[in-house]
Amino acid sequence: MTDIALLSILELDMSENTCPYCGEKIDKPSPDRFTACPLCGYRSARLESEPNTCLIIDSRLPNLMDKFQELLSQDSESAILIDRRVGQMPIAGTDRRR
Repeated sequence: MTDIALLSILELDMSENTCPYCGEKIDKPSPDRFTACPLCGYRSARLESEPNTCLIIDSRLPNLMDKFQELLSQDSESAILIDRRVGQMPIAGTDRRR
């Protein structure tokens, strides 16, 4: 498959979303994929299933708890979770296997 054909397939699956951090409209393959915003660089995902909605936010955000509180006040219908997976932050040296 050529790069052009692959690119056109990927473009068909893009959907417009709003970044919860910078508020800009961005194209993502799917809102439920934990991917970075091309503008601000922070990752997010929105999982929607009736009757619950969940917003997962990036733990690398500066002023994380302030942003968490701000998002809670803006979107009271969604559960907001902070992604704290160990694999998100690489560990070098002998401690890498923790």
